[in-house]
Amino acid sequence: MYSNFLDELRKVNPKKYRRSHFRGRSVNILGKLPMFDSKDASFILDFSYKLRTLLVFSAIVVIVTLTFFARLFSLQIVAGDEYSDASRDNRIRVVSTPAERGVIYDKNGDVIARNRPAFRVELNTKLCSTDSSDSKSCIAQLDSVGSFININKADLIKKIEDGASLIVLVDGLKKEDILALEANITKTPAVHVAISPKRDYTSAEAFSHLIGYVGLGETLYPTIVGKSGIELSYNDILTGIDGKQIVQVNSVGDYFDILAEQDPVPGKDIKLFVDSGLQVLAYELLKREVTSGIARAGAVVAQDPRTGGILALVSYPGYDSNKLVSGVTSQEYSSILNASGYPFYNRALSASYPPGSTFKMITASALLEEKTIDPQRTIFDPGYIQVGPYIYRNWKLDGHGNVDLLRAIQVSNDTYFYTVTGGHGDIGGLGITRLAKWAKLFGFGSPTGVDLPGEVSGFMPDGTGKEWYLGDTFISAIGQGDILATPLQVNNVNNYFASGGILFKPRVVDTILGSRILGLEEDSIKTRNIISTDTYNIVKTGLKMASSIGGTAYAVQDFSSTHIGIEVSGKTGTSEYIDSDGSLKTHAWYTSYAPYDNPTITLTVFLEGGGGGSTVAVPIARELYNYWFSDLSTQPYKDPLKESDNTIPLITEVSSIDR
Repeated sequence: MYSNFLDELRKVNPKKYRRSHFRGRSVNILGKLPMFDSKDASFILDFSYKLRTLLVFSAIVVIVTLTFFARLFSLQIVAGDEYSDASRDNRIRVVSTPAERGVIYDKNGDVIARNRPAFRVELNTKLCSTDSSDSKSCIAQLDSVGSFININKADLIKKIEDGASLIVLVDGLKKEDILALEANITKTPAVHVAISPKRDYTSAEAFSHLIGYVGLGETLYPTIVGKSGIELSYNDILTGIDGKQIVQVNSVGDYFDILAEQDPVPGKDIKLFVDSGLQVLAYELLKREVTSGIARAGAVVAQDPRTGGILALVSYPGYDSNKLVSGVTSQEYSSILNASGYPFYNRALSASYPPGSTFKMITASALLEEKTIDPQRTIFDPGYIQVGPYIYRNWKLDGHGNVDLLRAIQVSNDTYFYTVTGGHGDIGGLGITRLAKWAKLFGFGSPTGVDLPGEVSGFMPDGTGKEWYLGDTFISAIGQGDILATPLQVNNVNNYFASGGILFKPRVVDTILGSRILGLEEDSIKTRNIISTDTYNIVKTGLKMASSIGGTAYAVQDFSSTHIGIEVSGKTGTSEYIDSDGSLKTHAWYTSYAPYDNPTITLTVFLEGGGGGSTVAVPIARELYNYWFSDLSTQPYKDPLKESDNTIPLITEVSSIDR
């Protein structure tokens, strides 16, 4: 290489560049430097040119090095704290990994509430700009994502100004939804996608008041919480512990390394006493009556008399809880809230009504316990009782003739209960004070203690708080006037007569993770043996007679002939009220249990504005008993909503008010 270089120089001036002269200078100057091989005969170079190049390069290195150290000093010493915090904020993130919410099962192990894979879009306000409270920068980034992200900007600004670091923009998205957003989200550092399991409900409308629904909590960091029903009352048990990841992110907010991780702990599963088939059938039967114009709304409550566990708790109309979980606008929510029948209103336990003649179970018990009347004494009923100018009529206008206590329960005779409660002739009467005492012992006027939110107390008057008249006592005896009770309260009293004398605290949840929390445990029993055994047996006999030939519950009188050995026992009720237009209307009740000897189910059917208990409520109860005892039926079970030849035809007209 060096020989070639010398040859080129000699072509220019052969006298000046002689080979011996060039080689001698190179050896003298560079021969002692280890980086050059002075023994290489081909090494020939102009050293002055090389030296100048080396000096220029060294100067550049020194300048760059001094500049670097000056900048480093400024970052670490002059503004060290500020940039250290910013570095941690912009490179390290704590990411929450949502825990699976517990699954809800019915008594047979069928799933009622589960979790489906889904995603949500979140806004990390710390990545909008260096100022985490800069709402304008956040909104600008959202605008760049597109119209799919539809959030109220005023609400967003408030959350940012309140200090929220993470805001859920859209929840419950499917994979295809995320793919449609992906292109824009990747360009927006503050917006990212997170896994967010979506709650999914089976037979959502039928279970809406019992199970409830979930939604975002009120905390600054978004969490899913129960909003109503079992989802609310057992929220702490169903909710797991979210996991956490400490991740490193790049300049656009993408995660590229997991520094530490804590796995989420799923919520606990729960099993209910509820029978899904019974629940759904009850809802559909109520829907049939309401949509056909028979009633305005309704409720059904069923319990297991051996435990007090709730087998069904239904209110119609209901709402689609899956729709609420997916997210609705304020206008859509308001539309559901104010829809016909007020779907959010749980008539099974949050609404109270005059119980009508179902209350005669309590009146009869009080009469016997206070020894107000000999149960075998008869009272003549001409169809009314008159006190001065006031006439109080029996529901059967021509009367029932001579009636004793059992007959009075069987035919739901009003005149008998007017007489023995208010007093007339030589009968002193029970009086409102003692009647109220026994009613309250049975739970009227106070919550049952069910493990669901929103239960009301109802009302049991005792003659105080207003001017009380004899007529008030008369109508209180038959469950009218100021007495108010929920369908759950009525069924709990009915359950007492089916359980052998136990007043339970009703429960929806049976098991949590295989650990039984309810059976015949003392904390599930409110009280035992409110009344004596003699009184209990007399009233129970009267209830059986009411559902037999000659009783008011004639739609179930032949039930034992179609279902081997199954006799139904219960009490009808028809309570009067004044409608908003000033007209007199009636609610329909039927509370009952079966089988008579060893009951496995107690049942209360209520139809708001539904007419007579005998003609409207009892047929629904029969359909529910058909389902419950289908394995003991002498004929194949027929779904009343699918078969054209229903056992009990749809009632289209109420010809009389039967009690």
